[in-house]
Amino acid sequence: MCRWLHKHFPGLFPVVRMKTPYSSLEVIRQSSRLILNAPHTNYSFGSLHDVFRDAFLQLNVDYQKIESVLILGFGAGSVAWILQKEKYCRCQITGVEVDKEVITLAKKYFQLDDLENLDLHIEDAADFLSKETKQYNLIVVDLFLDHRTPELFLTTVFLKNLHAHLQPQGIVLFNYLRYDFEAKEKAEEFEKEFGKVFHQVRPLTFRKQPKNVVFTGKRLFR
Repeated sequence: MCRWLHKHFPGLFPVVRMKTPYSSLEVIRQSSRLILNAPHTNYSFGSLHDVFRDAFLQLNVDYQKIESVLILGFGAGSVAWILQKEKYCRCQITGVEVDKEVITLAKKYFQLDDLENLDLHIEDAADFLSKETKQYNLIVVDLFLDHRTPELFLTTVFLKNLHAHLQPQGIVLFNYLRYDFEAKEKAEEFEKEFGKVFHQVRPLTFRKQPKNVVFTGKRLFR
């Protein structure tokens, strides 16, 4: 019976499931696509993919003019895939992902090797920024352990470090998940701190994913 169910209803079963030092992960089939999930949230190519697809649509910039992108919390490559395969951005992408098993899954199940001009680092995002000297046109922050963003990445110190790594007129997108009442309250505090560091701040919200908010901001000419 189990074999019959696997054959005729593959979507009922994970393609792969594993524990890593950072989370429990599973690749599952959803409709016609594979997605990567943690226990309480989607990591790549599911609802998160839809959130960033909508965020980039709302951002309304000329993606052909973006030359360099930093993705902190690379996951299985959703953001990079949208930029290169959907927005046709020919940018150089630097990806930072702390969990090497996520990259292993990305290569096996999510066509990671189809992306071009990609420089990947298996490293903590804060450690990477402390050594990185390059500035970027666009920085995307999607740093989660399951559904929580570690407190380190919500501090003013970290936000100022992000700002220092933006080129003048560069844009940052910071994904935040309001998964419960406490996280929703913290989102209001975080938005205030975000507004002290970046200019032209705007929270992007999503009708189909109301728990997500992506804060956007710019570095001006200084």
